[in-house]
Amino acid sequence: MINEKLKKSLKKVVENDIKRLESEIKEYRQFKHLGTTNEDNALEFEAFSERLSLSKTAEKELKELKKSLERMEQGKYGVCKVCGGSIESGRLKVYPAATTCATHAKSK
Repeated sequence: MINEKLKKSLKKVVENDIKRLESEIKEYRQFKHLGTTNEDNALEFEAFSERLSLSKTAEKELKELKKSLERMEQGKYGVCKVCGGSIESGRLKVYPAATTCATHAKSK
């Protein structure tokens, strides 16, 4: 298990990342404006399509981070879902949404 000090620190990181992602997703989903020409509109539509793709990636990350908060509240954070062992603190610092230890992350 990870110590409480690290868990508290990672919780703040996760909460901040959640806020950032929610803001980014909102921005990605906005259709900026219609242009004055068909070419302008085509370019805007292309940019909007790219933002939607980014939004999907951000939504996946957001979901993983929210699950991390749930695991923290349940006392399951930092426990490998495969072997039940501890997830390395270094791994959690780099990827706070990790659900497996480094050994089992490789076997996915």
